[in-house]
Amino acid sequence: MPRVILAATALLLVLSAGCVGGPGATATSESPTGESPTTTTVPTTDAATPPADGEVAFPDGPKDRPERPSNLTEDSVGEFVRTHEYRYAYNQLWYSEHSEVTLDCEVRSVTARNGWYEAVVSCTGYSNTGGDRPGTETATEVHADWFTQTYVYYVDEDSIVREGVENR
Repeated sequence: MPRVILAATALLLVLSAGCVGGPGATATSESPTGESPTTTTVPTTDAATPPADGEVAFPDGPKDRPERPSNLTEDSVGEFVRTHEYRYAYNQLWYSEHSEVTLDCEVRSVTARNGWYEAVVSCTGYSNTGGDRPGTETATEVHADWFTQTYVYYVDEDSIVREGVENR
């Protein structure tokens, strides 16, 4: 009987592996555009230590990356990350000249650190993409949701780092 209990416990542990998250756990979610899943890690940046240098890879689309402000302040960084995230999400939802993209983005916080800024921004929206059809044909419309997604940006004079945050 003890062997049966031990075997059942071991089987339960194997089957539940990955179902329980601990500190630094990551979450995988399906992309709203049907692309491969992405992994989101909750950032753990120490306020005294600036994030590693980097530049956000900007998606292709009709919107260009905004210019980084020449004078970094809480206000200028807040407006920059709101515009950056809006254009980033817009390009992710845009499929063609027949796309109608609707987004609402807001800055949740901006904190000045030791020579750099941490800003939290979230966006929610959707897109509808149809197309022209000859005669009386009805175009098929594709709908894509951009459920509320929150990101933390780390901005200094040399870099922009963007990390996904869940329920921040």
